[in-house]
Amino acid sequence: MNIRISAGILKGSRMTFDKSSDLRPTMESVRLAIFSMLDSRIQSINEESTFIDLYSGTGIMGLEALSRGAKKAIFVERNRTLCRKISENLDKLNMTNRSQVICKSVMPILNNTQINGSHIFIDPPYNSKEYNKILEQIEFKQILNNNGVIIFEMRNKSFDFIYNNRLYDYYERSKGDTKIIFLKKNGE
Repeated sequence: MNIRISAGILKGSRMTFDKSSDLRPTMESVRLAIFSMLDSRIQSINEESTFIDLYSGTGIMGLEALSRGAKKAIFVERNRTLCRKISENLDKLNMTNRSQVICKSVMPILNNTQINGSHIFIDPPYNSKEYNKILEQIEFKQILNNNGVIIFEMRNKSFDFIYNNRLYDYYERSKGDTKIIFLKKNGE
């Protein structure tokens, strides 16, 4: 499977991955919708941004953020083969100095690691029931910067996600079978 970076300084760069039923990269149309929404309504990626890509898979979301000017991208993926591939692509694109690849499961990283970001992208397997646990841990460990943004990608028919509306401004967008939820930390 070929994946292409859609915008920024790396626009058009391609990465190749073996097809796998476990791998579901964020479609280009969804990526464009996410970054367009960030640019127009929420919080643009800029030279101060640290983008955390949880459940990285191919790493395409973190690569898009780097291409669009993020200072740093942190990739969290438990599959060692995919971690190696993300690292190879970062090297090929000369982005290793602006990135970190953590090859472990997401929840232990959130529980035990001191990472911090302005944008946190969360795209677990669509059958995951961990959305609320992930959000609780991000809040508890203060992983999101002040005024930061959390972006969830999930199946459009997911109804089991609950958020604290006193902590976040909520935006939602659908693209085909995909629902994108933006939670922007409010200034309280």
